[in-house]
Amino acid sequence: MSDDRTGRPQLLQRLKKSVLVADGAMGTMVSQLSAHAVDCIEALSLSNPELIADIHRQYVRAGARIVETNTFSANRISLSRFRLEGKTEEINRAAVRIARAEAGSEAFVAASIGPFYAAGSAEIAGRAPSEYRDVREAQVRVLLDEGVDLIIFETFSDVAELLDAVAETKKLTQIPVAASMVASRFGTTAGGEGLSISARRVIDAGADIIGLNCGYGIRAIEGAMEYLANLGVPVSVMPNAGFPEQDGGRLRYGASEEYLAEEAVVLAQMGARIIGGCCGTTPGHIAAISRKLKEKKIVLTPRIRREIEPAKTDDAFKPGALLSALTEEKLPIICEIDPPATLKIDKNVDAIRAVMAAGASAISMADNPLATIKIENLAFASHVRCTIKAPVILHVTGRDRNLLGLQSFMLGAHVAGVESILCITGDPSTHHGGPSNVFDVNSIGLVKMAANLNRGKNLLGKDIGTQTNFSIGVAVNPNMTDFSPQVRHLRNKAAAGARFAMTQPMYQGEKIRAFVEATRSLEIRVFVGIMPVLSSRTAEYLHHEVPGITIPHELRDALKARDDLEYQKQVGLEHARTLIDEILPVIDGLYLIAPHTQPVVLAELVSFARGRAVS
Repeated sequence: MSDDRTGRPQLLQRLKKSVLVADGAMGTMVSQLSAHAVDCIEALSLSNPELIADIHRQYVRAGARIVETNTFSANRISLSRFRLEGKTEEINRAAVRIARAEAGSEAFVAASIGPFYAAGSAEIAGRAPSEYRDVREAQVRVLLDEGVDLIIFETFSDVAELLDAVAETKKLTQIPVAASMVASRFGTTAGGEGLSISARRVIDAGADIIGLNCGYGIRAIEGAMEYLANLGVPVSVMPNAGFPEQDGGRLRYGASEEYLAEEAVVLAQMGARIIGGCCGTTPGHIAAISRKLKEKKIVLTPRIRREIEPAKTDDAFKPGALLSALTEEKLPIICEIDPPATLKIDKNVDAIRAVMAAGASAISMADNPLATIKIENLAFASHVRCTIKAPVILHVTGRDRNLLGLQSFMLGAHVAGVESILCITGDPSTHHGGPSNVFDVNSIGLVKMAANLNRGKNLLGKDIGTQTNFSIGVAVNPNMTDFSPQVRHLRNKAAAGARFAMTQPMYQGEKIRAFVEATRSLEIRVFVGIMPVLSSRTAEYLHHEVPGITIPHELRDALKARDDLEYQKQVGLEHARTLIDEILPVIDGLYLIAPHTQPVVLAELVSFARGRAVS
């Protein structure tokens, strides 16, 4: 397709003059044509190359002039789930050669690269960003060596990961690089950043083509297109074939071939220069799109909606009600006492009353921690505020609510008088057949949402009538061997509007001092988390099964010394007191986390900390 093997002159020149049709979904076709379920689609390039070749062939016959390789998750980390990491290079080379053979002289070959399996986040996977970069570069080098015409990074919801992928790839090649994001129905990324703002950042990183794929259906793609018009580079769109529904144990996508073709014309008129399909699309859809685009004379009528980039005003980055109230305290103490899982609330309410009487500054309430069902924390917070008058830090996660529900929740928190929001991505539900995970936004997206409300605007930039006054907080986990990625992530959260952070439970004074020192330069107040461990059984469970918690073997050995629950309780409390005493001179504040079964023990630790802070 290109004389100089870079793909650049011919492909980008073609996009200036005409719309190119791309292929559709690979997974949908594999599901239709395979006699049994396939765990790793990318491995089929080795185990069943005839099937992959047949799918490419059908798309080219349907009119696709861009064919994507079967390499979306063909990186070493993702393939390790199937113990195929040793075949990473072989799989990628085979995939390109199959696509090239079927594309022939009719179609460009685009290397498909998706985000990493661990939700696109180096922090979630517990790996250093440099490791992800090395893994991605290894895949890109193989694909380039096989002579692809285009690199497509697609289905990215984490803009930071996409920026890194584009920038690093542009150092390796002159062929065009496309960057395709997943957009919400509100014209934002999963991080809560406006699409045109994100797109400009990705273009500045080197992207030759900007795009949208997958996501929330065709009309959502059309709405998002309004933010991408007139940015100076071609736009690629690959929508799903509508929303899926279960049909006989399989997902079925409802958008007909004709409907998708009609909408493709609209997308072309709005300025899309590459139009293909994502989940649920088939050669039938692509044939209909190709046919319809040839029938219609495309007249560009882009609808441009430019986002107003909010200024970083003092209102958005102010401390908020809670932190302002704590400025005079020598040692702010936050106590986390969560809503109960049953309607028997007296024990939790009594514990809150006790810690406030002992001198606690505020109460923290989690949002269904570890994806377990509790009373809704906003309702419980309202009850506590009415009965005890305690200031509340309300956790909110991206797991259980979509963007609409999250904004509604935060507005409700303001009406209820809640002073502070802790923004957390959330522990995913992992139970088979259990609740679904939403994750329209991650923690940074939630921070930006709360910061917008502090400006008096909702996510769409519309006035909400007044400004909220939330102190915006985030979580941080310093318990890994190298916590520098967490410090960098915390810096990004602070830049988004977070004013304080609460750590995962920590149990080693040396580690606490090192982390506090590492965060000194950040404009963010850090509250160090301490959760007393009251039994050996609990210590072993937390250490081995709860992500982000590491309990030193010295403490676990001490708890095991006697099979006496009262003895173990006193060992756990004494360790907590010793640790508090050790770290008081260096910390901004304490974040005491109640044991599930005995929340009232926090009152004793609050009294101890208050006494030591005064002395």
